Amino acid sequence: MKVRFSTLMIVAASLAVCGAVHAAEAPAKEKPAADVKAAMDQFSAKRDAMIKERQALLDQLKNATAEQRKAILDQMQAQQKDLLETQRALGRQIRDELRKLRQSQPAGGNR
Repeated sequence: MKVRFSTLMIVAASLAVCGAVHAAEAPAKEKPAADVKAAMDQFSAKRDAMIKERQALLDQLKNATAEQRKAILDQMQAQQKDLLETQRALGRQIRDELRKLRQSQPAGGNR
């Protein structure tokens, strides 16, 4: 999970840099960079909230009875599924943004 998360963060940071470079080349088209930054900020906020929730559950797990432990573990598994779905959605969004950036470049662009 840490590998996927760090990979997504690297991709998101790369998109931000690419968007900034693209915006510098064509000042009239600053919107893609702003969209990517907004998506990154949204992802960061969601990530921070998920980390806090998971840490709270881990703290509860330390002093839990067997029944409480089972309930907490079930809740953690549900959160894991939500996290994976969020990562998939982010991946789709990143691919869509990259596709839009590629399509907005002139044919035979600077590759």
